Amino acid sequence: MKLRNKSILAVCLLLVTMILISGCAGEKTPYEINNETGFNVSVKFDANGGLFTTNTSVIMDSFNISNMVVGNDGRVEIPLISPDDAQRGKDGFSAYNNGHFLVGWYTNRYTTKDDQGNISYTYSGKWDFSQDTVKVHSTGTYSADDPVLTLYAVWAPLFEIEIYDLNSGDYVDSITLNPLENNEVQLPVWNEKTGAIDMNDVPQRDGYTFAGAYYDADGSVPINGETLQHSGKMDFELGATVGGKMKVYVDYLEGEWFHIYTAEQFVKNAKLNGNYVIHNDLDFDGLIWPTVLVQGNFGGTIQGNGHTFKNISADQTSNSKTNAGLFGTLKNTAKIEDLTFDHVTFTIKKGSRVSGACFGLFAGQVDASATLTNVQIVDSKLQIDSGCAFLSDDYSIGLVSGTGAIAGIDGSDIQCIVTGDEPEKLTVTVDGNVVTLHFPQ
Repeated sequence: MKLRNKSILAVCLLLVTMILISGCAGEKTPYEINNETGFNVSVKFDANGGLFTTNTSVIMDSFNISNMVVGNDGRVEIPLISPDDAQRGKDGFSAYNNGHFLVGWYTNRYTTKDDQGNISYTYSGKWDFSQDTVKVHSTGTYSADDPVLTLYAVWAPLFEIEIYDLNSGDYVDSITLNPLENNEVQLPVWNEKTGAIDMNDVPQRDGYTFAGAYYDADGSVPINGETLQHSGKMDFELGATVGGKMKVYVDYLEGEWFHIYTAEQFVKNAKLNGNYVIHNDLDFDGLIWPTVLVQGNFGGTIQGNGHTFKNISADQTSNSKTNAGLFGTLKNTAKIEDLTFDHVTFTIKKGSRVSGACFGLFAGQVDASATLTNVQIVDSKLQIDSGCAFLSDDYSIGLVSGTGAIAGIDGSDIQCIVTGDEPEKLTVTVDGNVVTLHFPQ
């Protein structure tokens, strides 16, 4: 059939199909109307467990073959268009079945019943709308309510990738795929611009960071690359799938991790429970050291990898009783290793409350179980403004830490300096790590 005739046919199909779906306001049924108008050759589309967007399980296409070309064998060939074809309108009559995808439309459905009476189906004869045609005799007698062909929608469960924790074996989450649209997922990758991990198609697991994926529960066969191809297969001849479920084992790091390449990334991603892998020396000149760290309780990890944080300026300005330093408090879970702090200036500024507080250039307080390994501080200053609020001597100020364990951190390269508008009103003495304030009368 020529393309022009197919286009005309498509318009007729749309109109007739809509009539059949919507029904007729009069006494005659849509089938009677079609028979009277010559549209008496019909094809049935059976959603077969699904529904069309018309909220019906069946639609019928009817044809008037009286003006169609008759072949040498006396038959008319009728091309079909699929229910969701755009020629039917903007949305067509798409079929859907929650949790499944449409494999195709098939001409034959075979019923099987097992010993318990459960019914299952198998299929054959997948219809190819690009080349298959319905062939009917031009002189045949047909009725619109008796289809010459029924096409069955064949559904298969969405392909599924089940994610398990590599270490515990626990089920974590699932990813579902329609293999006819996309049969692969994008794995998480580290974003060098943000320092964070982009999860892509893999669901986020609260409290953990993706570290790697494996095909096997032993973690011996890693999934390399940035994509994962589902291993399931399609059998279009039978309308079936093989291996629709696939297991993947993911290694997780506890907590939220960042890979840091720039000082800007560290500042932007500063979190009290954040974990950081440092890849370069970082220069904080011109940046504001995160306030959340200055006054907060840090319990995360910084893996310095031998790098240096330099040119850091941080201020304590709160008039509340608080611990403050580059880190307000290092909790017992905090781990900082293989990192040098160079040219750090921490200032207790005018108006800051000293009474009842703990201050240190590195930390206001360090819990006994915090882990500090190969941490160095060089060429740095602890500055105390003469206008800070001093009400009593129940305070603790140290070059490195106001209070707590600082074993292994040498504070000898930290100067303690008085600043402010009236520096003569404050003097300091330093004994080892301990700084004492004196306010002459």
